Amino acid sequence: MGVSEKTLIIMLRLEHVPARKIGREWRFSRTALISWLAAGDSIDYVRQNDRYQVSQDESGDSQVLFERIGDALSVVKTHGNNIRSILNELDRDIVVPESAALRTSYKQHREVEKLEFKIYWSLREDFKPDANGRFLSTQERAEDQE
Repeated sequence: MGVSEKTLIIMLRLEHVPARKIGREWRFSRTALISWLAAGDSIDYVRQNDRYQVSQDESGDSQVLFERIGDALSVVKTHGNNIRSILNELDRDIVVPESAALRTSYKQHREVEKLEFKIYWSLREDFKPDANGRFLSTQERAEDQE
């Protein structure tokens, strides 16, 4: 593929490269890689990351940060589970559905250690972009299907 091992590992984590990990080693199918490369479009990939990636960093004393997590969750709950209430950069309302999952994880990555709390859920139909990368309202989506 003409990339360094480090870049390939990042790609494995972020870009859904067709591969299998057997023990401590990654295995690749030449046919699957060629198909994956042929199907990709870097512009769509960049747009997708830009569209869905919103984050907010805050530094400080760990006890204060733990309190901020609790405060942020209270704000989200008060606003009907709408995460736009704490991430103002979002261009639309995003409500955490009743059915979701929580993942708590510890990671070491290069020179940083991370404790992460992630709430995640399946992408709903009305939040998926159309073939042109546009988000449609429920009404526009229904009109497109007619």
